[in-house]
Amino acid sequence: MAGLKQSLLDEVSTWDIIDCHEHLPEESVRTGSVVDALTLLSHYTHNDLITAGLTRADYDRSQDHSLPLEERWALVEPYWERIRFTGYARAVTLAVQRFYGCDDLSGDTYQVISERMQAANTPGLYDRVLREACHLRACLTQIGRFPTANRDLLIPILPCMNFAAAGGREQLEQRGAAAGVTVRTVADLVAVMRYEVGQAKALGAVGLKMVSRKLTNPAASDAQHAFGKLMDDYEYDQGLLADYLLHELLEIAAAEDLVVAVHCGLIWTNWGDFTQTDPQFMVPVLLAHQRTRFDLYHAGIPWVRETGVIGKTFPNVWLNLCWCHVISPAMTISALNEWLDLMPYTKILGFGGDYGRPVEKVYGHLRLALDNLTTVLAGRVEQGQMSESQALTVAHAWLWDNPLELYRLKDRVS
Repeated sequence: MAGLKQSLLDEVSTWDIIDCHEHLPEESVRTGSVVDALTLLSHYTHNDLITAGLTRADYDRSQDHSLPLEERWALVEPYWERIRFTGYARAVTLAVQRFYGCDDLSGDTYQVISERMQAANTPGLYDRVLREACHLRACLTQIGRFPTANRDLLIPILPCMNFAAAGGREQLEQRGAAAGVTVRTVADLVAVMRYEVGQAKALGAVGLKMVSRKLTNPAASDAQHAFGKLMDDYEYDQGLLADYLLHELLEIAAAEDLVVAVHCGLIWTNWGDFTQTDPQFMVPVLLAHQRTRFDLYHAGIPWVRETGVIGKTFPNVWLNLCWCHVISPAMTISALNEWLDLMPYTKILGFGGDYGRPVEKVYGHLRLALDNLTTVLAGRVEQGQMSESQALTVAHAWLWDNPLELYRLKDRVS
């Protein structure tokens, strides 16, 4: 099986790939900042450091470039030793091996890694890391706005709350004026949202993003009552109005043929109550919006089995392994094996790095992802459930065909 897996891995490592989720800003945001080895410990890895005992105050000091590098490394080194075998840390190690010529991040290497990182922090970094090392042709990125550069690579998904938010009366009047709508009723606001989403699609957005949560389904009359109080500057039920507008937005997404991406499960920071983002909260939403296509993120970790059943049950749902391969490679492998039994392989998206400033870790994460995907497929071939050729077909679907079709990217990647 080792030889079979290596054969699959060698092949998929040459392919162009669509990265199904990042938080990457324009390259100039990264190249315009000071970086060092401790930058690689930001974005998720720092959560493990804090879980291991590092205080948040000391982590923040470790990122303060006005302090000596030696002092900052001393703050994190004991905790780095405690987490070096986690998925988050393994992505760091793979990145420093590939880009900075060191076998590991350690007390012996952090200074040379820092020097080499800053020297490489120049225009063309995204090409070197994302295009050349990772073979990425597109990154679906979420930074709350449209990237102002690198738009041939960075394809935006925008937060639902950019549209499904009431704000104050003055703001609503401004939004209405831009849309050519006089906002007097909640229906007028929905018309403004429809205009804004259409404009966003025309500018290149391919999806909207929400978070799984318990969502009520208010009546239009109740929403209008809350909206009237808002316009009259009285206290109103903000949650009710927000839920109504989100439901309306999900229907607009269907009309505009935009995907709704959904954060599910594990929270992105320490002390997050992940029980509030259970993917099962989406079931009533999926039933209510059957024309809308939903991309459920992060395998719903830790509810990977429940998420698989959702993918099996609902034709309007796809399952996205973004972030998963570094949260837990073993859990991701187990989930993917179950999902192959549960649902069409054409509804699974295989990779999303989910990083921002430490772009090098996209490569580390991708190496873990390709290893996980080929482990699962080699096992299936070994068991006689598919041929090697069929395994490559499935892998290609996960890494290219499925996101290409779901997000309508055919004209965006040439």
